[in-house]
Amino acid sequence: MMTAAAGTLLNRESAYTTPRADVSALVPREAMRILDVGCSNGALGASLRAEVAGRRVVGIELDAGFARQAALLLDRVEQADLDAFDWSDGLGDERFDCIVFADVLEHLVDPQRHLRGALERLDAGGCIVLSLPNIRHVSALASIYGHGRFPRRDRGIFDATHLRWFTIADGRSLLADTGLQIDAEGFVLRAGDRGGGFLNRMLNRLPDALQRWAPVREFLTYQFSLRARRPAALPETVPMS
Repeated sequence: MMTAAAGTLLNRESAYTTPRADVSALVPREAMRILDVGCSNGALGASLRAEVAGRRVVGIELDAGFARQAALLLDRVEQADLDAFDWSDGLGDERFDCIVFADVLEHLVDPQRHLRGALERLDAGGCIVLSLPNIRHVSALASIYGHGRFPRRDRGIFDATHLRWFTIADGRSLLADTGLQIDAEGFVLRAGDRGGGFLNRMLNRLPDALQRWAPVREFLTYQFSLRARRPAALPETVPMS
């Protein structure tokens, strides 16, 4: 019989150890040096590495077990607590043309500090790809306004380890305030908190224009991904918040 703790672990692992096609779709094929921040077991990084011959993928991961698994799949893995990570020397002198934050920033005390740090590791013309859960999703409205409670779960929008919550507009602002220019977006639609099922498949097969129609985009997007480019010349002063 599965215990509650074992079930929680299974749910968490299934949520954070997949290749994430929605994220990899925004990684440019020409990107040859990729940093996967919060790389988990290396599934996403391994899929990116396999797409293009000669591509180098480096990971950063807190969990020791995941870091060991990822080290078998990626070119290099640093085990580190991101909240204490020093971007100035934590990766030696390595630089990248794409840095990925897939469902990571919402777990961190100061997300923008990490975007600013990543920016210093990004070559001119390079990009940052991030994925975030959308707190404006209809399931959040139902939980908070319908039931009067802010849930804490083992996965998803209300993962109990989240420290920050973002709407799509918040995610866009986070990148823009760091001096980055958004050039691509992706939305994963869900009718409720759980993935899979006929209705969710139909939602994600809607014409692109309908998926991006404001009521659908804002309230049925469960997770969104953004890609932003580092301009050739950054502003002299990057906003701190």
